[in-house]
Amino acid sequence: MPDSTPRIVRVLLLVVGALMVVYAISDHPLYGGGPGFGWSQTLVAAAGVGLALCGLLPTSIAARILLLTVTGLVMLGVAEIAGEVVLGPRHRPIYQPDDRLIFKFIPNRRSAMTRIPLNGGEKVIHRINSGGFRGDELQPTGEAMRVVVYGDSFIHAYYSPDEETFAARLGALLRARLGKEIEVVNAGVSSYGPDQISMKMESELPRFRPDLVVVAIFAGNDYGDLLRHKMFRLGADGALVANHWILDPKARMLLELAQKESILKRALRNVVYSWRASLGRLDNADKPGQGTGAIDIDFLLAEAEREYRSFVVENNDIITNTHVGYYSADVSFTPGSASARYRIALMEALVRRIRDVAAQNRVPLAFLFIPHPSDVIDHYDGWRIDRKRFPEYHGRNQIAPLEGMARALGVPFVSLYDVYRANDANLLYFHGGDDHWNAAGQRIAADVMAAYLLAHGLPGTGRAAASVPGHEKSAR
Repeated sequence: MPDSTPRIVRVLLLVVGALMVVYAISDHPLYGGGPGFGWSQTLVAAAGVGLALCGLLPTSIAARILLLTVTGLVMLGVAEIAGEVVLGPRHRPIYQPDDRLIFKFIPNRRSAMTRIPLNGGEKVIHRINSGGFRGDELQPTGEAMRVVVYGDSFIHAYYSPDEETFAARLGALLRARLGKEIEVVNAGVSSYGPDQISMKMESELPRFRPDLVVVAIFAGNDYGDLLRHKMFRLGADGALVANHWILDPKARMLLELAQKESILKRALRNVVYSWRASLGRLDNADKPGQGTGAIDIDFLLAEAEREYRSFVVENNDIITNTHVGYYSADVSFTPGSASARYRIALMEALVRRIRDVAAQNRVPLAFLFIPHPSDVIDHYDGWRIDRKRFPEYHGRNQIAPLEGMARALGVPFVSLYDVYRANDANLLYFHGGDDHWNAAGQRIAADVMAAYLLAHGLPGTGRAAASVPGHEKSAR
């Protein structure tokens, strides 16, 4: 062995070790996570110090350690690259911060999820195209009749294959019944509320020039989204006022970190979290109301009051919750409360704004109102409602205000409440903590919406949508 070999090995060990320590101190998000010196930086720094000290070992041993280290780092880099392809769709979120919409989809991304066994256990993969919409690339404007469907996770439907989504089924029905090419664009974004939808429409309708817009509102949590997102307020005269919201720095950091953090680290953490959660469900399987999606009504009422006080009473404009949509318990159980009245009034103002945005762009509009499963299914999963404690509760408390708004504003709409009640709604939703509609629920909704649109001359089969009065009986 040449005399210079020991020195070269020691120098290389020192350099690699020093680089690892410097990397740990740099707080780079790949392995460092969020700001601050955490456990992962400590491990990297400790490994760097240990590697540098290995230069004191006999040359033969030190050389083997150097070779193993370099080989390991190269393999780690390869694993990260492969992990983005294999693990990215399941463990890399598809959202990015946005200064206008709070957050939005990242174009050209794939996403994967697996339903729990209770809901079939299927693996579902979908694609966000270059325009930021679910599905294939859009056709050039003007080549086919275009319908754009806006909404939240019910329309985005990340839990359903493309062909099972409401948008896809609606398109298939309209094409079959009209005998012409119709492009139905899935513009749903999970966790969006009517406020974000109205803003999205404002920027997209002039560009995409659709022949019809369908806006879905999920009665279960869209009232609450308006207070959580803080994009609009009601002025002293009750008019809608754009609000100067601020995305909490921590919330923004988490959205950004999700795209920068090691995919291997994210995947490992998610697997451990899922494993612990499954143990929790098993541990609570024999306890009433546990492991079955049971809902704590007292928590939901307290959360509704907290949201109202924070935004309306205290004028707090900082957004801390971007994606968790709680059931609007005040609208259901205490409809006469100040928080419920404010939510309903704010929702009416947003429904009016959506109508006006569509009218300004000369695009026919129809609403789709979707009820929460607990309101159309008696004893849905773990829901237990004490009627003596909440005498004002009725399953229509969330959906009825939406129907009334649409009638008052003269906007066509389909309400699924009575439709679902008449079709054994227990078979139309997922279970086990997932309150979204399933394939059967989306199929019935598309059937009813297609029939309604065609019966009322929408889209492009007769009189214009703008001339259609509010549907007084909804779709039943």
